[in-house]
Amino acid sequence: MKSDREIKHASNLADALAGHACAISFAQGDDPCLKATLLEASHHIDTNCVQVSQKKDGLLIRTLRGEARYMTWRERIAYWLLRGKTEIHPRDNRNA
Repeated sequence: MKSDREIKHASNLADALAGHACAISFAQGDDPCLKATLLEASHHIDTNCVQVSQKKDGLLIRTLRGEARYMTWRERIAYWLLRGKTEIHPRDNRNA
């Protein structure tokens, strides 16, 4: 699980990206691809940085923006197998 400092940084980064995307205007001739990329990056950061907390009803997942839901059984099993880690970084073994 990420530390509070890392979560705060990721939250600020996601907010900044979304803010810059909203500031881009198509009417002024700005690149639409840039706006879409900034929004996608903001969404990716937001949804992949989560906090997990134990509740009476189960394990609660909360994103940076405050959206929350309970883990499914599959997610709970994966969370248990990964010993509480919420990040999975796949290896690229094609170059090896």
